[in-house]
Amino acid sequence: MKRTSKPLHRLLAACLALAIAPAAIAATAPAAYSPPLKPAKTTLGRYDSREFIEVKFAQGSGVRLVNGRLSSATHGRGSVLDALTAGAGPVATVEPLFRAPPATLASTTKDAQQRSGRALADLSQWYRLQLRPGQDPARVIDQLNAMALVEIAYAAPLPAPSPTPNFNAYQQYRGPIASNGVDTDYGWNYSGGGGANIRVLDIEYSWNTDHEDLSKLRQPGARIANGTPVDPFNNTDHGTAVMGILSADNNGFGVTGLVPDAIAQYTNAYNIERGYDPANAVFTAAYALLPGDVMVLEQQAFGPPGCSGYVPVEWIPSVYDAIALATSRGIHVIQAAGNGNMNLDNAACFGSPFPNGRPDSGAIIVGAGGPSAAACSSGVPERAKLSFSSYGARVNLQGWGACVTTTGYGSLYSGGVNSYYTGSFDGTSSATPIVASTVVALSGILKIRGFIATPQQMRDALIATGTGQTGGGHIGPLPNLRTALNSLGL
Repeated sequence: MKRTSKPLHRLLAACLALAIAPAAIAATAPAAYSPPLKPAKTTLGRYDSREFIEVKFAQGSGVRLVNGRLSSATHGRGSVLDALTAGAGPVATVEPLFRAPPATLASTTKDAQQRSGRALADLSQWYRLQLRPGQDPARVIDQLNAMALVEIAYAAPLPAPSPTPNFNAYQQYRGPIASNGVDTDYGWNYSGGGGANIRVLDIEYSWNTDHEDLSKLRQPGARIANGTPVDPFNNTDHGTAVMGILSADNNGFGVTGLVPDAIAQYTNAYNIERGYDPANAVFTAAYALLPGDVMVLEQQAFGPPGCSGYVPVEWIPSVYDAIALATSRGIHVIQAAGNGNMNLDNAACFGSPFPNGRPDSGAIIVGAGGPSAAACSSGVPERAKLSFSSYGARVNLQGWGACVTTTGYGSLYSGGVNSYYTGSFDGTSSATPIVASTVVALSGILKIRGFIATPQQMRDALIATGTGQTGGGHIGPLPNLRTALNSLGL
């Protein structure tokens, strides 16, 4: 462990506001809850469900499900609501969206609000409606949104696939600034720098838990299940590649994860019972994690019609609310910006600020930047925005979006499916776990010293000490663990 003669609390207090105590934040009056904006009229996109609707009822309305029908403690059933859910109505079934007992939802939210001082959504007021065959979902959504009792209603999202640009090269993204790396290896000089005592949890699908280099995925408790997991793409590569970057075994062969000492976990975003279920996946993960742990949100969403390229998954209101709860609990949420080349500052598409005029969720959103020019040719300068990456002021940090060597796919080495390796994993998919690794490492180093940084403190520290972006289309700096640690005098 690297040592310093200066008192740790003085160093932390002097650097990047990292000594702001969470208790002091929680003592301030909570900001007013900010609901999403209702659309004037529903237009369904290609990847909007025609079968399921997600609806959030107003804060304090006390909506409950009684005998399969919805009733509000303050408004009663209401004629429109009753007509929709009655026997002859267009809604076949109603169920809570967040799959936890009301007491669990309430206690978790209360704890998060007290910890963060932020007013959060009442997750018990989220419901999932299944329509009868032949119904017009847009008409039903508009009927719901016309009700004062309804905060927001929209078609449930369908899963966005993970398209990846085809770059073929080798690289060393773990190295120092000289190689355009994030320098996580430097963190191994510190106790906790390999991620010890920190959980890092990947939300997506497509893991090969039998891979020879991913033994941590076979440990008891590694899977935090959200319903019965199923892979909508019938694939075992994407999640395998992400977990290889983070936590592949340090065993002398294959690849080594950037934070191999971290506790590796994973949660499915798709299940047999409910299909695509990202909001519940985030809540399930947030409930399992502790302050200082790291959630890697390897999902992307389709933007609205006319701006329908891939964007961060918090564009989906229920997912945003679940992320806000997670960050308010002190969990670091690292979220892909999406491979849609969408300008998130386009207020006509996404409101201002993204998403849809709502406050910052507290997540770190990650764009895809150019890798080391010496390692491979990506077509852009080092740390410049790659053409596919979504961008804007809300994107905080970048990682390598091309030429990432990790487990899975088999293009680099194919010794059977459990021995697949690639040198060309890319997109915001590869960028996100690279950034997440620096959060895991720094969180582990601070935790061993008795300090747990809030998500805001962590984000500010990595932005302030990162290696600056080149070119336009804001995706933020590339984090650098060495400079972040040196700035703290560690």
